[in-house]
Amino acid sequence: MKSERRSHNRVKPDNIRAEISHHQSSEHEIDLIAEIINISRSGIRIKLSKPLNPTIHDHLKITMVLPESGVPFTVHGILKHKHSDSEYGVHFTDHISGSIDDILFECVSLNDQTLLIKSL
Repeated sequence: MKSERRSHNRVKPDNIRAEISHHQSSEHEIDLIAEIINISRSGIRIKLSKPLNPTIHDHLKITMVLPESGVPFTVHGILKHKHSDSEYGVHFTDHISGSIDDILFECVSLNDQTLLIKSL
């Protein structure tokens, strides 16, 4: 069994969609819809509605709306893993509009009425 090497826990949100923008070299920008599979402080795993042909280290822009508050959240990232033709792991870069803590807080729900709050 592999030991866990991640320094940030992953949160698996339910039914959160995002818009993904991808610049292909000097060509136009491609916009797609994606499902958020999981998210952490350092990155996000997405599954696109249709396959994209990115290469490792391509830059993506991910825009979503927080599920409870309706606040928009945008992050830029670098493609780090291709799990399949339409499923990718993206590492966040410095350009973030919104709060990672806000999205993680809103996505960590045990049921419709309960939120899990961890304290140190």
